[in-house]
Amino acid sequence: MATIVDYVRSANEGFDRRPLGRVDSLCLSWLAYLRLPEELEAACGEGVRLSRLADDEARHRLVATMHDADETMRMLDALAASPRFAGVRVGGCLADSSDEPVRQFAGMTFSLPDGGGTYVSFRGTDDTVLGWKENFRLVSDEPVASQVSAAAYLNRVGRVATGPLYVGGHSKGGNLAVYACGMVRDGVRSRIETCFSHDGPGLNPQLVELTGWQGDVAIDKTVPRESLVGMLFERSQGGLTIVRSTAQGPRQHAPLSWEVSGDDFVCERGLDYDAWRLSQRLNDWLEAMGARDCACFAELLSWLLDVTGETTFSGLLRRWSMNSAAMREALAAAPVEDRTLFERVMGDLVATVALGSAQEHARPEAGTPEAAGTAARRVEDLSAHVDDRLSRIDRYLGL
Repeated sequence: MATIVDYVRSANEGFDRRPLGRVDSLCLSWLAYLRLPEELEAACGEGVRLSRLADDEARHRLVATMHDADETMRMLDALAASPRFAGVRVGGCLADSSDEPVRQFAGMTFSLPDGGGTYVSFRGTDDTVLGWKENFRLVSDEPVASQVSAAAYLNRVGRVATGPLYVGGHSKGGNLAVYACGMVRDGVRSRIETCFSHDGPGLNPQLVELTGWQGDVAIDKTVPRESLVGMLFERSQGGLTIVRSTAQGPRQHAPLSWEVSGDDFVCERGLDYDAWRLSQRLNDWLEAMGARDCACFAELLSWLLDVTGETTFSGLLRRWSMNSAAMREALAAAPVEDRTLFERVMGDLVATVALGSAQEHARPEAGTPEAAGTAARRVEDLSAHVDDRLSRIDRYLGL
């Protein structure tokens, strides 16, 4: 089946004939993971054509830290040769990482040829432990540092960008895009055509309420059939586009596995039912934990990662036996309140995933608001089950 690399190779129409769509967005949001050499990053003030990125002699440095590096190299070659993408210019490159406050942020701005407008892309989680430490804080009811940076970046770009304005990102980048679009100045927000979130976590409802986030921007959210990351804080499949993937399980998070037909994704009727149940149980667990415990647990996890001395997530996993032993030893010597919190939260997680949550098994009294909420959950669950079966039939029939 065709992937986004195949799409780029076959895309011949200019942006004047076919405006930027969700597949174009995924291609450009994936480029936000590139690590630009200093000479190219400096040149981005004026804008660098994508064809130059592909022709750069040291282009292997661009993809050195990326997943699917070889396939990304093929994408760069395809972009350089594409009538649709070769004239796209990348500029405004900003990467900012810090330990205090914890921040792993990067943004890029793509100027589209043929009057196509401007696309602002935010990087998702990279391979740094720092990035994962910030991820833990996304469950908070307060904005994380990268969300604040994303809104400030979009405000700056929006003041000078011409033509249609699009915003997007993959994974955490999608979360940043959605948050930024709802927090920018009215004059910028009113010019945003579409905000694209590609398997990005949703926003904590408490964060939305407390920050005054504005939800009047059109959000196009795509998730793969076995999505987990993108279903965090999502209580319904309504409004989501479910994408078919060539991968299985968590590997579907990688966008180079998403299937394309023509100028759009191959879409499914619904999520895999097991993935749906798991995502809802994780959301129940997060909701039951409460804001204070979420914040404390995120800090505790960050401290345990620091104990290992690892700077990359791949290194953490590669030496997992040694690193997990170091974390267990540190936790055993931690204050009793930290150990108690860790054991309680992890115990609740295991019980919720394995057995279901209290919300899932609730039998509230008829006629109460709780009963209405329970009924709505069961209808949503039944709908997810039916859509999963219909998706399996579609695949069996080759549709």
